[in-house]
Amino acid sequence: MLRRTLLFVAVIGVATALVAANGETISRVFTLRHASVSDISIAVQPMLSEVGSLTLQPKLSRVVVQDLPDIIDQVTTLIEELDHLPDLYRVEIELLEGAEPRPYGTRDEIEAEDRLKEMFHVEAFRRLGRSVVEGELGNQVQAGLGDEYRVSFRAQAPEASKNTPWGTPDLGSRLSLRPLVLERLEVSTDGRLTTQELLRTNVLISQRQTVYIGAGNSEDSNNVLVLIVHAMETGGR
Repeated sequence: MLRRTLLFVAVIGVATALVAANGETISRVFTLRHASVSDISIAVQPMLSEVGSLTLQPKLSRVVVQDLPDIIDQVTTLIEELDHLPDLYRVEIELLEGAEPRPYGTRDEIEAEDRLKEMFHVEAFRRLGRSVVEGELGNQVQAGLGDEYRVSFRAQAPEASKNTPWGTPDLGSRLSLRPLVLERLEVSTDGRLTTQELLRTNVLISQRQTVYIGAGNSEDSNNVLVLIVHAMETGGR
């Protein structure tokens, strides 16, 4: 009788040891605000352990995850990163041509700021085109500036600078346009559309900041193209 009792205790002891080694699973319900249930499912599934499970509730925008505590912590971090509004940007781009003033002006001549006149040594400017570009970070875009010009770029968030006085990374709500390319569109004699690249540069700009970029043949040229880039506020994250 005593031997059987000891054997039963030994079996219970082994079972307890296995539970301690494997750990107990816990469940967590995630209610999604922006990301889709299917997208989150695809991202979370590879992270689950052998004892993990995933329950989808698309109509309620919910995902129920059951797994070991450390896996649940990793899943929570991932879902927090994915479940947000897309990083949006909005940029206004304007192309001006500076030249000598004409006696009676031109149809598109504008009242230039003193800053423009001082920067490019030109008294008169006319507007060639203007466009407002908005979209998600990471996408390549093109925008027409009038009938003869277009601009293209890829908007991205710059890498955080680690060399800040306060010792923490700082993005400064900046936007990186790399590369920003200005082209002139021309129609050849045989009717084909060709492009001539006039400017290629990288632009780092903060919200509500305006950047002026000259694309003239030389600094002393009487005719100069001025690209004005203005980063507008968005409703993104």
